[in-house]
Amino acid sequence: MEAEISVQIPAKDPPREAFQTTLDCLRRQETGGRPWELVIVDDGSEVPVRERFDLTFPGNVSVKLEETGRPSGRATARNLAWRSSAAPISLMMDADLASEPDLLRRHLRDHGEEGWDVVMGARVNAWRENASSWERWCDGRAMDHLPPGPFPWRYFITGNISVPRRMMEETGGFDTNIVLYGGEDTELGLRLKKLGVSLFWDPEIRVRHLDHVPLRRHLGRLVDYGKTGLRYILEKHPEARTLLGSHWVVGPARGAIVLWRPLVRLTLLRPVYRSVLRWMERVGRPGFLFTYLSVGAHLMGLLDRDFR
Repeated sequence: MEAEISVQIPAKDPPREAFQTTLDCLRRQETGGRPWELVIVDDGSEVPVRERFDLTFPGNVSVKLEETGRPSGRATARNLAWRSSAAPISLMMDADLASEPDLLRRHLRDHGEEGWDVVMGARVNAWRENASSWERWCDGRAMDHLPPGPFPWRYFITGNISVPRRMMEETGGFDTNIVLYGGEDTELGLRLKKLGVSLFWDPEIRVRHLDHVPLRRHLGRLVDYGKTGLRYILEKHPEARTLLGSHWVVGPARGAIVLWRPLVRLTLLRPVYRSVLRWMERVGRPGFLFTYLSVGAHLMGLLDRDFR
């Protein structure tokens, strides 16, 4: 029997404990014997994944290991994964996620019984008792805590999202011009939306994010995203000019934006930003300042600025 769904994971030097947990959770998937597939793309790990991890799975699971040979970026790795699969549905995960035994069954249900095209579940950061204010804020943004229903293309993010293979073929997959952190997900979400694809949010499908990324390090990634992926998306898709508040600092300005743009740029000066960052690292409130730091990091990158 052919696989009904393909779990696809790019991995580049994955932390042993986290990836082992990811694999163990997948081994415990309860699909009632329905066949499924696991595709792992080793994206140029210094020590190959095949040498570090046991990839033995139950008989109803076919395992494929693809190797890029050298680091190629998440977009290229994810494209290699779905193109290597014959399953009709691609579940795009990461190498640091813990899942419940019904993960695959729930994704299959939403595609089959409910008839949705793209299905996105929740990725929970603040699942530990000692979760930080930053991690709790992350879980409260975007679609989190909202009831099931359609979601905007700008919230399309891999990790716990499933897409029919035929739609990946129609779009051509992820844009490999985006090679650094961030943006390849969002850009694909926009192209899928242009095709009229239905995007469905199901918060009952949950995975736990095992990686702990400190606030300052994560914001550094967002600055890099602003300099590269975000800038590329705005050039490729002019209609996305409001993405992450980009219109407040670049592009044509009219109305209130003309008046507010100088103030917005002022708040993105390095001394101002760093002062707020130090406060939030120490105090962790009020929460809206996390929004300022997150959006501000993207915009700083877009302006060729950096708080580091």
